[in-house]
Amino acid sequence: MNLLDLDTTARPARRFSRASLLGLAAASALLTAVPAHASEDAAGANDDDRPSKVKLPRSSDEVTAMDKLFPAKSTPPPPPPAPDRIAGPVAEAGEGIALYGPPTPKVEHGELADISWNEAPPIVPPALDEAVNLVTRKYPSAMSARSALRAAASDVKAAKWLKFPSITADLSYLDSSSSPEPQLVVQAPIWTGGRIGASIRRAKAAETASSAQYVQTVQNLAITTSNTYFEIVRLTQSEQLLAESLKVHNELVATMQRRVDQEVSPIADLELARSRAAQIEQQYTVSKSQRNTALRILAELVADPAYDLGPVPYYDPEADLVQRDVLEEQAVAFDPELRKLRAEADVSRAEVEATRASILPQLNAQYSYDEIFGSRVGVVVRAQTSGGLSQLSQVNSAQLRVQSALENIRTTEQQLRRDIASDVIQYEAAKRRAEISKDATDTASRVSASYMRQFIAGRRSWLDVMNALREAVTAQLGRADAEVTVMSAASRLLIRSGRWRPVFDDAEQDQVDGPEQ
Repeated sequence: MNLLDLDTTARPARRFSRASLLGLAAASALLTAVPAHASEDAAGANDDDRPSKVKLPRSSDEVTAMDKLFPAKSTPPPPPPAPDRIAGPVAEAGEGIALYGPPTPKVEHGELADISWNEAPPIVPPALDEAVNLVTRKYPSAMSARSALRAAASDVKAAKWLKFPSITADLSYLDSSSSPEPQLVVQAPIWTGGRIGASIRRAKAAETASSAQYVQTVQNLAITTSNTYFEIVRLTQSEQLLAESLKVHNELVATMQRRVDQEVSPIADLELARSRAAQIEQQYTVSKSQRNTALRILAELVADPAYDLGPVPYYDPEADLVQRDVLEEQAVAFDPELRKLRAEADVSRAEVEATRASILPQLNAQYSYDEIFGSRVGVVVRAQTSGGLSQLSQVNSAQLRVQSALENIRTTEQQLRRDIASDVIQYEAAKRRAEISKDATDTASRVSASYMRQFIAGRRSWLDVMNALREAVTAQLGRADAEVTVMSAASRLLIRSGRWRPVFDDAEQDQVDGPEQ
């Protein structure tokens, strides 16, 4: 008979003498305490990390005055040298270059480490550092990812228990006397064709994927918090600049009103001044509403409507991202999404092994007891098919899923490289814009003041004055936008490259801590 046609068939054991029966029963009792084949037990190894907590700094009071937007330039501390070698989850990519692998949070003794972050580089504002720590610890999506990781760790434990015997006990009432008829079956796997090992490998790969998904969720939350924070900074500066510009425009409207009343200037000049003031007021209203929206988003992220954002961060033109040419490789090495996809590919490989193993028969040792046959010990050969030869097709589909997972890895890596290259280009372009905008702002302010004096002297028209004032405001807004873009792109690159990253282990915190730019 073909083994594939067997369906849960056990060979009945012959009757034994009383002495032999007692000996076999003792052997069966010992069998229940022994795990399955030793080759499948090796799949149960697990490495865990231990957590560490970090005390969050508190930011100072928010600065709202215009003269404190850009305080006097102070000498920034010199950037630290690039690390030659950093221990922990780091792979070297050449002399003086460190590639940071993503952290791997694990459940140890039923506990999952609390998340903390390594010391933020100097370019990161303290308020943003604190906000990122708060969001990545308390936001619901992060808590959900932590729970999913705990569940995956439980799945690994459940898969390891497959190596141990299973016990089935029945108590039946089948006759009119209502006397119970007990039945007991104890089965232990001897050879499963690789089913148990594949199940353990699949569970461990799924745990690795869940761990990477947790880190990916944390990284996405950190990037969202950073983008929202710098959007608030940009809109705050725009709102303050537009408020000052609106004040100046209203003063010019009042001045032109007096000149029109005195019949010194035509009514068209007054209408032009009012039109320009209305345009500035519209921009101010839009900027204020956008800022309130961004504040609401950040308040929901940190779960604190009264969260103190601190002062507007100072843009230091001397601060720079070192080794920008290796940011792309660092991001590829650190990216938790790539690690998750690789783990999902391992899950698919384990499914291929499990599907192949399901075709083969399984050999179990069995002890059974009932009132008819008494105690019996034997060996069970079990094979089962599902839908003819559909299992062979399932092997092929599982292999194709592995190939699909590998292609997803390549696609994601290409997209990541494009994103990092785009951020680096944006950072460098914004840095040049900020440098140019500083001179443009100073020049536009001088031209606006000069045109006002020339208008009073009769050498410039009122339209020239209005245009010069608008150019001055546009230059100031452009400078603020460029400076905030530099800081925002830098923070985003620090997070994605792993230079500013979450940690889950005291030793890892000590080894990789330190400001990196």
